[in-house]
Amino acid sequence: MSPQQNCQQVIDELAAKWFSRQRSGTFDARERQALDRWLAEDPAHERAYREIEQLWADFDLIRPPARITRRPPLPWRGLAAACLFLALLLSASDFGGNRLADPQWSQDSGPGEQREVLLADGTRVFLAGSSSLRMDFRDGFRDVRLLRGTAYFEVAHDSARPFRVSIGDSRVRVLGTGFEVRRDNAALSVAVRHGRVALQPHAGDAREQTLQAGERARLAPGAGLAELDRIAPGSVGAWRDGMLAFRDRPLGALLEELSQYRAAPIRLGDPALAQKPISGNVRLARIDDFLIALPLLLDVRVQRRADGEAVILSR
Repeated sequence: MSPQQNCQQVIDELAAKWFSRQRSGTFDARERQALDRWLAEDPAHERAYREIEQLWADFDLIRPPARITRRPPLPWRGLAAACLFLALLLSASDFGGNRLADPQWSQDSGPGEQREVLLADGTRVFLAGSSSLRMDFRDGFRDVRLLRGTAYFEVAHDSARPFRVSIGDSRVRVLGTGFEVRRDNAALSVAVRHGRVALQPHAGDAREQTLQAGERARLAPGAGLAELDRIAPGSVGAWRDGMLAFRDRPLGALLEELSQYRAAPIRLGDPALAQKPISGNVRLARIDDFLIALPLLLDVRVQRRADGEAVILSR
């Protein structure tokens, strides 16, 4: 699919979801304002929405099968929009999973859970397990706050409303990109898959660090600036496809991240192991296979608890 077709598919999907939301019976004034802003952002939004309205009007004209008269075939895009609209309408009542988020919105994921959310502007947000986000679109900005965990963003471009992600005292300003943000206690990391972002390490300091595709910034507690290193762009957000790749990752940080994708946590029983470097790949659906192999990679042993918790100890 070409970038133009992919963009149109997103617009058609948003138009169908907005239309379904409007007919849900719970559409309020705040949502009405958000819809009006979305329609005004781009003529393509208005056209897609009016097509959905026309499709709905056409459905109302359909008579019982014995009396149906043949109509000219719909153009391919109209047919695709009709199928898409019908599929979305069936799930419009709860917007679970890949849902259309409100302008003021919050989302939390449980241990071992992943969520994908489609924002009202076309941005896609992917939440890893045990993560929490808060969003507020107002005053000319699209602001998101990552409270805990890991999130990946595919940001829809809108020069009139910059997209910003806050993590504690730090802020990431999006320059058109797909990127990942991770918050581990007081530390944070930002990695870019494509495009660019500008990281402001501290709110009281105007300095920014610009990251390109394949760059990662790590900001330790108390550090003035983040440390930059290079990574494979394809590894950024790879957990969305069920894989986690890592190179010379401190064991403590790795286990903390893996715990997001497991119902019971993994923890270190010996703090001296926290900085042990480790490299490899983990299939997130089979984290316990990695735990079985871990004593072959490092001088450790794995202790299992009755509640499913795994404790890593020195051997």
